[in-house]
Amino acid sequence: MNESGIAVMEFVNYYKIDLKDLLIVVDDFNIPLFTFRLRLSGSDGGHNGLKSVIYHLNTDNFARLRVGIGEDEGKKDKDFVLGKMNGEDHKLIIDRGVSNLYTILENGFERSMSIINKKEEK
Repeated sequence: MNESGIAVMEFVNYYKIDLKDLLIVVDDFNIPLFTFRLRLSGSDGGHNGLKSVIYHLNTDNFARLRVGIGEDEGKKDKDFVLGKMNGEDHKLIIDRGVSNLYTILENGFERSMSIINKKEEK
């Protein structure tokens, strides 16, 4: 995932995707579990996958949806990120993620920011 920018760049170039239509979805352990944040541009926020996408697209002007996976007792390492989420939490975060994607499709990026970026609660 840390080199995902290569695949994104090739996809964008092959299909001639306008970056205003691109949405990158990433997990983020710096955001509480079940929280979603939609941004139209910005820094990588310390996320190596986003850093790679920004580098390979040579811009940070694309939408990104950060999916909060929370922290496990302060751990911020690959074992936590690659670990298993409990089944109920996993189902809930997938359901909310799909709902947020429908929100974006129905309302566009700009309007969806005000809908999605509210504090999510379990």
